[in-house]
Amino acid sequence: MAEKKEKMNVTVGKGPKAADEHAFSPLVDIYEDAEGTTVLAAELPGAKAEGVDIRVDKGVLTITADAPLPEVDPKYSQIYTSFVGGQYFRAFALSDEIDRDKIEAGLDNGVLTIRLPRAKTAQTRKIQIKTG
Repeated sequence: MAEKKEKMNVTVGKGPKAADEHAFSPLVDIYEDAEGTTVLAAELPGAKAEGVDIRVDKGVLTITADAPLPEVDPKYSQIYTSFVGGQYFRAFALSDEIDRDKIEAGLDNGVLTIRLPRAKTAQTRKIQIKTG
């Protein structure tokens, strides 16, 4: 069984949306690398980098992204569709162990990767014992 990390509490909330749009909660994997950096990977199919908004405010990391409907070539007559457009939204409460000034993000093939490095003050260090 996986060990639960207390570094980041995950809170999902509803995002801003218009009456005719759907808000999607993207699937997310969270893991830690060898240096202690927390890595968050979120599925955002159809999202482009310019349509993704990532913010940290008052200890909460929010991800909002547009999910436009795929364009259909006008030479085709649509018979059936199950694709829907809308917006992705997900929020995460961050602990004080995260260095908010060094957060990095990248989007590749519909997967958003956010690197949340551990603050220097939160890193494990060995304390030397002084002797007389």
